Amino acid sequence: MADLTTIRKYNIILEEFNLSADKTLTAYSEVLADRLSLGSKQILRLLRDLEVEFDAIIKIDGQKKETFKLIKPIDLFIETFENAENIDWFFHMAHDADPEIFKELENFTNKNKIVYKFINTPFEDMEQLKKNGILKKLESAVKLREYRKIKFAGLEKSLDNQKCLKLIFIDNNWYIATVGEDEIARLSRVSFVEDVSYASNIGKFQKSSVVKQMQFIEKDIQNSFSLYAKEKKIATIKVAPEKAKYFQKGMKKFLSSQKFKEKLQDGSVLFTVDYTQPLEILPLIQKWMPNLVIIEPEELKKEYREILVQSLKAL
Repeated sequence: MADLTTIRKYNIILEEFNLSADKTLTAYSEVLADRLSLGSKQILRLLRDLEVEFDAIIKIDGQKKETFKLIKPIDLFIETFENAENIDWFFHMAHDADPEIFKELENFTNKNKIVYKFINTPFEDMEQLKKNGILKKLESAVKLREYRKIKFAGLEKSLDNQKCLKLIFIDNNWYIATVGEDEIARLSRVSFVEDVSYASNIGKFQKSSVVKQMQFIEKDIQNSFSLYAKEKKIATIKVAPEKAKYFQKGMKKFLSSQKFKEKLQDGSVLFTVDYTQPLEILPLIQKWMPNLVIIEPEELKKEYREILVQSLKAL
């Protein structure tokens, strides 16, 4: 049986809620175990996720086994889009799904086009990139774990013997994660790739040769400016009271390493964030200026001041 996507698992759970006479489920449901091919711990995590994300699902107190109840009908697509805070969560869950998920979503938005509009989606961008054949070649290299020679715009020479690890949609663009002969993982814009051909090394690379690089891709990348094998620094940021609500504990994070620190008496908020280079976090601070202020480290404050000075001179 093929692995189910996360969204498909959620839909199965919602189906079973509706089929249940009392609209309740536990992680020990034999039907869920059979349909999802998962153990009780994994099913419990899925139930908890749904309970957190949707008001229509609650946990019943006082039960020996954690029991969840559907208190009103729910449609995953409609509920997601009528609760804007869930949209980011939905796309995160859909990231590893196939394009059929987005076709279903497109059908929903077409029926409700007075309310919803998509400017673009990751899969629209993917279709555009497929036209020149570059994306297909990169997909093949990733799947087969074969070396490739890649020519990037702006570089005179092609980069030979590149290990193509994964295609990543981040910062509204597609990137290819590669590892060169220096063993450093890098993210490069797919739209900047001019040509992909077979490398000098005609063999396949082993998964064991890129374990650290894959850990970086899966766990450490915050945005396209995250650097591999660089010591992480910690910045402390203060948010003005007027915008503090967006950075309160429990709110959606703008960067994965973002951690709420405390709320001050004047209503402002302190949070910390890890970074491998200033560019990884300065765009966030600039986006929210003047409401975000760097408290520390001093070297980051100094660099940001210099950027602001240069910007003012250019006006």
